[in-house]
Amino acid sequence: MTREPTDMEERVARAICTEICEDHLASGFAGPQDFQKGLDVDWPEYLPTARAAIRAMREPTTEMLREAGLGATSSTEDIAYMWETMIDAASPQEE
Repeated sequence: MTREPTDMEERVARAICTEICEDHLASGFAGPQDFQKGLDVDWPEYLPTARAAIRAMREPTTEMLREAGLGATSSTEDIAYMWETMIDAASPQEE
């Protein structure tokens, strides 16, 4: 992918990177400098994983629709459409 990451893609990539770096730090495979490097430098390596994770959530589950619909005046179809639109904005497909 050649486009710049969206804010959500970067946020998710940094979260995945943080989790992996913390695991390496806890297991003794990395030191504090490596941990900081992972957060500051290596997060772009996790963009494909972040994009896949965001896109996997594109179709809301029955539980999500049920919970969202409890206090809403919209139909579950409207709620699903809004959710899918938000996911598409968070991680657009390449054209």
